[in-house]
Amino acid sequence: MERWPILGTEVHFECTKCGACCREEGLLVTVTGYDITRLSLSLGLSASEVLRALDFYVLPENDNAPLGMRGIPTVITEHGAAYIALRKMENGDCIFLSDDLCMIHQFRPGVCRSFPFVFHEKDGATRWGLSAMREICPGLGTGPEITADELEKVSSQIIRELSLYSDFATEWNENEVDPKASALIETILSDPRFAI
Repeated sequence: MERWPILGTEVHFECTKCGACCREEGLLVTVTGYDITRLSLSLGLSASEVLRALDFYVLPENDNAPLGMRGIPTVITEHGAAYIALRKMENGDCIFLSDDLCMIHQFRPGVCRSFPFVFHEKDGATRWGLSAMREICPGLGTGPEITADELEKVSSQIIRELSLYSDFATEWNENEVDPKASALIETILSDPRFAI
């Protein structure tokens, strides 16, 4: 696994369970088809119940994706191309944050599992770096050194899930005649690619 030049030879990290990343108003927890399916199955939620835990962030036409969203696919809904993310409460907290603890920690989305690290593939090599929001994380720089093997394990799952979701999003965007958010969630939950 190739490192981005911004990083030195050692990175230490240990989650302090402070909830800062779950409360950060400017941090969207984007979800993939796998994340949506895990949420549905783990909590026993129907498609309409899952839909209430999500938000669809629509970009104005001809607007560039924010830096942290590049590489995340949008899906067409009745309101236009949108990113799917966990819903935020009025105060900026994730809908699944309670007393600084994640209520869905065991099956949290890939973005949460990998934070504060980010991954992408380039020229057949997996690269990793730190989130643009890394300054909110008090666990970065503390705890044990994160090994290349640990990063490889997380990155391979994250990249695989994102790749399958990107394929799904392309198919949805090209083939759906009447794109609606509710039908999108139902389609994701019935798609065998996201079977858990």
